Amino acid sequence: MRSKLKDKWLAAMAEELRALEDNGVWRVVRKLKGAHALHTKWVYKTKMDAEGAIERLKARLVACGNEQEFGVDYSVTFSAVIEMSSVKLIFVLARKWRVPAKHGDVPNAYVKADKEAELDIFLHLPRGMMIPEDVRRRLGVDNDSELVLELLKALYSLKQAGRLWNQLLHKTLIKLGFAQSLTDMCVYHRRREGILVVVGVYVDDLLVTGMEQQAVDAFFGELTELSIKDLGPASKFLGMRVSYDEDEGYDLDHELTIEEMLREHGMASVHSVRTPIGAESNEIDEASDELLPTSEGDGVVTVRKFQSLMGSLMWVERCTRPDIAYAVHKASRRTHSPTMSDWKLGKRIARYLAGTKSLRLSMKGQGASEEPLKVIAYSDADFAADKADRKSVTGGLLTVDGMPVSWVCKKQTGVSLSTMEAEHTAASVMATELLGVRELLGKLGITHASPMSLRVDNQAALKQLDGEGSSSKAKHIDVRIKFVGGLAKRGVLKAEYLESEKMPADVLTKALDAPRLADLRVIVGLH
Repeated sequence: MRSKLKDKWLAAMAEELRALEDNGVWRVVRKLKGAHALHTKWVYKTKMDAEGAIERLKARLVACGNEQEFGVDYSVTFSAVIEMSSVKLIFVLARKWRVPAKHGDVPNAYVKADKEAELDIFLHLPRGMMIPEDVRRRLGVDNDSELVLELLKALYSLKQAGRLWNQLLHKTLIKLGFAQSLTDMCVYHRRREGILVVVGVYVDDLLVTGMEQQAVDAFFGELTELSIKDLGPASKFLGMRVSYDEDEGYDLDHELTIEEMLREHGMASVHSVRTPIGAESNEIDEASDELLPTSEGDGVVTVRKFQSLMGSLMWVERCTRPDIAYAVHKASRRTHSPTMSDWKLGKRIARYLAGTKSLRLSMKGQGASEEPLKVIAYSDADFAADKADRKSVTGGLLTVDGMPVSWVCKKQTGVSLSTMEAEHTAASVMATELLGVRELLGKLGITHASPMSLRVDNQAALKQLDGEGSSSKAKHIDVRIKFVGGLAKRGVLKAEYLESEKMPADVLTKALDAPRLADLRVIVGLH
């Protein structure tokens, strides 16, 4: 190890080994002839706080899960991750109840879960591990090469480790009286004496809020068997910087993540642009566009580099930046066979983020704590937007009490024959989003204003949904009309007209000029 922080990294490695041994993760055994043993490796990470300062150095020992064989040392795999819409809904509830959402973290979470009893998993001795002489004598071996570690618990990077940890956490929460949501399996809730507590789970990170601060604080005391850390009011969660003010509410941003992404891709000093995508993107001749190479080389832009950049952009967009959703959608259509134009678009999005990295997704809230939540969906479509196949683009935004919870930008699967049909398709997508939020709120026992509002900017589509328009030209989309119209008749939602100038979903369907983009950023909650 050549790092200037060598001594600190070695201390972090020793601390990790002690923690694993204290948790009874393995036992040292003599290697049996023909036994399949996995290698291990060390992963080093500098943990930062919400302001980007070094918090601590973390060394983690992981198994080489790529060496596992199905049926030999793993069978079923799964990792529990909460939907980002549910994360933002928890922040909405925290704002509604004026109880700051708290962040919980479980150190060495995976190693707390027992390994499957029917599977034998062995590891080669990790680098830096010293075996005492008395252990060698007891096992009758002369050197460490004859020894392996038999796993008793899960270890990071085992294919099944995430599932085993989730099973343990699930059993613990159920034992404490929590119920699991069917809409999002990573959302748990418990109501005691009328006080509701809501828990969101992203692997080993927990986001917790409730109707009363005391109930939230008590929850962390109930999880002592998992050694959960109460990190206090959330200040950084899943890469998002979280700012909370009792009067102003929440602000979420990815400024530090964006800066890190720019450094990793050699773009720390790039000149910014005012829009993430230009109108010229629709004029590219895709058939003659140059494909990116798969082989590595100095200065060569490869498929792997493109995928790395797009992964970062997609995460930022998904969490806090609806203003880049259309551009990311456009650039990520061919992630396995991207072209040079896709790479240039990806870099343009990054340059746009470089100039707007300080933008924050605002979650201020509009209603009083005792009022029902107001759930509104905005639906829009860009008819025949893709010149290659003439498929339309669906865009949609969903807000709860004026706070953005989820957004959608996706190409429609079929070819629409008219603007009205494209708008119907988009409306049906947002109707399902409304149903998802309605179901989740219903399971939590939280009231919302009824009917929920579905706002569209196409009068012909609105008349069809209300049953006022002629259906002779709309038989081929009858199912979608009946779906949304049926929800309207049952009082679940109400379709309403919103003029195009005020339609926030417009930012999710097309390339916009800088003034229009700036206006819509404010409307969708970016400041």
